[in-house]
Amino acid sequence: MKYIITSLFLCIGFAMMAQKNPSISVKIDTTNIKIGEQVTYTISAPNHKKVIFPKIENLDSLVVAEELPVDTIQNQLYKKYLITGFDSGTFYIKKQQVFIDAKAYFTDSLLVNVATISVDTVKLAKHYAVKDLENEDYTLAEWWYRIKNYVYVGLAVIAFMVGLYFLFRNKKEPVKVKKVVIPPYIEATKELKNLEKKQLWQNNKVKEYYSELTDIVRKYIGNELLVQALETTTDELMSLLINENKQQKLGLDKDTLENLRDLLSQADFVKFAKQKPVEMEIKGHQSNASRIIETIHQLVESKKQEVKDDEQQ
Repeated sequence: MKYIITSLFLCIGFAMMAQKNPSISVKIDTTNIKIGEQVTYTISAPNHKKVIFPKIENLDSLVVAEELPVDTIQNQLYKKYLITGFDSGTFYIKKQQVFIDAKAYFTDSLLVNVATISVDTVKLAKHYAVKDLENEDYTLAEWWYRIKNYVYVGLAVIAFMVGLYFLFRNKKEPVKVKKVVIPPYIEATKELKNLEKKQLWQNNKVKEYYSELTDIVRKYIGNELLVQALETTTDELMSLLINENKQQKLGLDKDTLENLRDLLSQADFVKFAKQKPVEMEIKGHQSNASRIIETIHQLVESKKQEVKDDEQQ
């Protein structure tokens, strides 16, 4: 009896642990395809109350040909995507974000090899073999009749090329207009003001507001610190920024980094989990965005001044 009761409690304990840590897995039916062929990319997740699978869009040289409906098998959900490629090479399907009960989880990245389609030139040569003309005798008039069209085409091409030469010989080279480069800080500040004028969140467009707000912050960080900040997840960007902070010795404080993580995470929840923050939270994130940009700008300018002073000494 003791053994049965102990086993029962162990089973209940393992079930509770499994519920606390949902298992996300991803697989593809093959890692090697030819150009134009499709691979089935499958994400599986436990059947909880609310599961949001990603809408996959940016895959570099790979293309999502079709997104299939979610299948339910026993207590597991399966989301399948048909992916193809039209360029040869080795490509990564990057980590995808899945929300389970308003919590974000990430899949593993996978590798896909896309190969070109080989063509048998020997077989084509045999199939389209050209008849040997050396074994047939033609008079001069017959030869002219057979080749006159090619001669006319050749003369027309030559006349066209000569005409182009005289047309562009004396043409002046257009004046190159120098592109005005706006400093990242000035551009970001201007974009924040324009975003405020749109009054998106005041008109119930909270998702669009957070998307534009985080894009402004991400673009500023990318342009100012010369890092790839737009096409990254929240965790990837934070790891990248912490690493740059150490390498460049910027001196970013813990509060600034935490404010940035909070802003990006809130944007993810609004976008994927469709959460709607209250007015106080929105205004707080707006202030944090301005403060983050201002802090990084001051630290970068201070660092530039230090380098300039060292060079003058």
